[in-house]
Amino acid sequence: MMGLGNFIKGLFGKGAPSMSTSEPVTEAINTNLYKVNSLAFEQEVVKAETPVVVDCFAKWCAPCKKMAPVFEEVAAEYENQVKFVIIDLDQSKDIAKQYHVVGIPTLLLFDSGEVKEKLVGNTTKDKLRASIEEVFKIKSE
Repeated sequence: MMGLGNFIKGLFGKGAPSMSTSEPVTEAINTNLYKVNSLAFEQEVVKAETPVVVDCFAKWCAPCKKMAPVFEEVAAEYENQVKFVIIDLDQSKDIAKQYHVVGIPTLLLFDSGEVKEKLVGNTTKDKLRASIEEVFKIKSE
């Protein structure tokens, strides 16, 4: 599998995977990391049986590109405990509106279908881990 950083870089190239479809799309990016579209969001995030951290990003967003490897690394640390999802807000404006995402990157921490915390802007690994452990009451493996 390709890493999130390479995936985001690949979005600018030819043959990039398209998430604009009338079907729910969930794409595995790396260990414990998935890209979803709006139609898959409810099933993969809101109805998830485990806590979920969602990275709201856009392809053109430089801070989002910087955040990508941090998000990817932390995702691998919480495998089997917390699910990590990315969603491109350019293709999912309804999600941005529904969850009041006005700046990107924004991380949404969901538990039992509700946003428990919102982190706006670049977040360090330590800050993300601390938020996950505080909000979800778990430790990395």
